[in-house]
Amino acid sequence: MGRMMLTESLDLLRLIRIRALSSVRIHRSGTITMCRQESSQTITWTGHPESRFTFDLVADESVSQESLFKVAGLPMVDNCMGGYNSCMFAYGQTGSGKTHTMLGDIEEGTRRHNVNCGMTPRVFEYLFSRIQKIREDMKKGVYVENLKEIEVTSARDVIQQLIQGAANRKVAATNMNHASSRSHSVFTCIIESKWESQGVTHHRFARLNLVDLAGSERQKSSGAEGERLKEATNINKSLSTLGLVIMNLVSISNGKSLHVPYRDSKLTFLLQDSLGGNSKTIIIANISPSLGCSLETLSTLKFAQRAKFIKNNAIVNEDASGDVITMRMQIQQLKKEVSRLRSLVNGGAENLDKNASVISFPGSPGSFKWEGLHGSFSPLVSEKRMSQKKDFEVALVGAFRREKDKDIALKALAAENQAAMQLAKQRQDEIQGLKMRLRFREAGIKRLEAVASGKISAETHLLKEKEEHLREIEVLRTQVDRNQEVMRFAMENLQLKEEIRRLKSYYEEGGREMMSEQIMVLQNKLLEALDWKLMHEPDTLVVQKADTDVKEEVHGDTVVSNQEPRAPWCSSINEENEFLRMQAIQNKAEIDTLHKQLGFCLERERNIGKACQ
Repeated sequence: MGRMMLTESLDLLRLIRIRALSSVRIHRSGTITMCRQESSQTITWTGHPESRFTFDLVADESVSQESLFKVAGLPMVDNCMGGYNSCMFAYGQTGSGKTHTMLGDIEEGTRRHNVNCGMTPRVFEYLFSRIQKIREDMKKGVYVENLKEIEVTSARDVIQQLIQGAANRKVAATNMNHASSRSHSVFTCIIESKWESQGVTHHRFARLNLVDLAGSERQKSSGAEGERLKEATNINKSLSTLGLVIMNLVSISNGKSLHVPYRDSKLTFLLQDSLGGNSKTIIIANISPSLGCSLETLSTLKFAQRAKFIKNNAIVNEDASGDVITMRMQIQQLKKEVSRLRSLVNGGAENLDKNASVISFPGSPGSFKWEGLHGSFSPLVSEKRMSQKKDFEVALVGAFRREKDKDIALKALAAENQAAMQLAKQRQDEIQGLKMRLRFREAGIKRLEAVASGKISAETHLLKEKEEHLREIEVLRTQVDRNQEVMRFAMENLQLKEEIRRLKSYYEEGGREMMSEQIMVLQNKLLEALDWKLMHEPDTLVVQKADTDVKEEVHGDTVVSNQEPRAPWCSSINEENEFLRMQAIQNKAEIDTLHKQLGFCLERERNIGKACQ
């Protein structure tokens, strides 16, 4: 049997398991079977009409418990260890082999000595073997905590709990099954893992659900009476809710909007994440090929077929968090790194050679250091820092202003939203009024028909018509009072008043003078930098030539000249000048825009005032 893994792209896997014919079935219905396996993924129900079904895997009578575990159990445990919620549940009629598949023979306490152990004990033995390997890997520093309602440390502990749970589970004999489960069995395990990486603690957790459903049964076939009949009714009710949940999930995947009744049953409420939620799910549908179970087998196959269209959304459940001290240390390191990078970007004057000479040019905005034979200039530290401080102040004021504008715009949008909601409510009232008028007209038509047939008199019809006209006039009067155009003008009036209030507040707080001052500062800095650049371009060329002569003397016949002596400093000056120029243009454009908006708002307010009058 081929091995099919439940990968990240496959969130729901459907398996069909065919049980072998029991001696009771052979005695009652003979050896005729109603199912024919076509391949490892297709099965045919041979009733009338013949139906063919395709699933992810079809396991016939020859498939052992070990083989089924390798196909479905191993990938489920791997997914759970990777942080995905996982679920496996067995579905089918009573006596089809669900409990044998999920639990099997667990009386030995471990599966190693019993080939008939089911899926659950095998899952936990493999799970704890994986946990033991992870604990032994000291390089990764990973450990797993298992602090649950009942603490377990090995697969044997889990199986002991399974045995205790199986003993508490109610089992009774019916005509269909001598050991029929009279309740659902849900076994839940939460797996947690924790590790540290670069001072951050990662916490991964996943929920593993192993479910053995009670079998559906017909009262006629099972012969249930009294207490057994009441149990069968409750079982069938919860299974019907499960079927309804799956049908609604399929409809939702097809684009319909339906309520999924998870809370109608404890079973579906527990399996809420496993059906259409955050989980990777395996459905094992158990069927009996016996002729006497043909209808139940067909129903189970259709159930599994519908489940194909359920869309789960499994994600890794992981939380990364670090303690406060580690985070603070990282913040301090990052701040130091930012400061170091800023000093490098801004010239790094503190790190220049101590032997570098200082050259002053007449008319320059400050002194500069000449870095030997490399021919590059850098402003002195004090001059540079003063310039940077002024730039930061200008940028900070602009940022505060933009932040305040955003807050005001947000409040204006909230007011617009409120007005839009009122407009929508008015539209709903108009629709209700139109419906009422339509009912009046329909009632009038019916009365006219009654008058024509002689059922009511004309006087009665006229009185009713008068009453309805009065009601219709009242509805129309209400609509006129809530005219849509008036509401629109009122909403625009509110918006414009808010805009005028914002602009007045801005001007009263000295915003215009502050922006003008910023523009003047930026323009002066730009002109000063441009004048100095134009004034000292010839001096730079002289220094370049002197540098070239010195290098030619040192190297003799070999000419080694620096073709770009001004590149580092000139590039920095050009970038700074371009930044200042763009900042000045942007501020001037903002002032022009504010002037235009103020004039436009005042004009619109005058127009609206005239319209409202």
